[in-house]
Amino acid sequence: MIATYYALFKKTQDGGYEVAFPDIFGGVTCGDDFEDAKLMAKDLLKTMLEEAPGQCSKPSPKAKLESLFPEYEIVEIKITI
Repeated sequence: MIATYYALFKKTQDGGYEVAFPDIFGGVTCGDDFEDAKLMAKDLLKTMLEEAPGQCSKPSPKAKLESLFPEYEIVEIKITI
């Protein structure tokens, strides 16, 4: 099964990225650069869906997240579970 969620990416002053999943309670991670942050986001999403599915809401539409979080880059994260 493929799961698709959108994550909020925000570049930090040191060049890294903060990542948050607005539809997952406690869904926060970071990475040293964009690619590292994306890998960390995939790992977090997989862990949360497998080990804490009760903390995962249905994914919000991208358009809704863009309107709620205009200061973030909205990135599609897909994983196989």
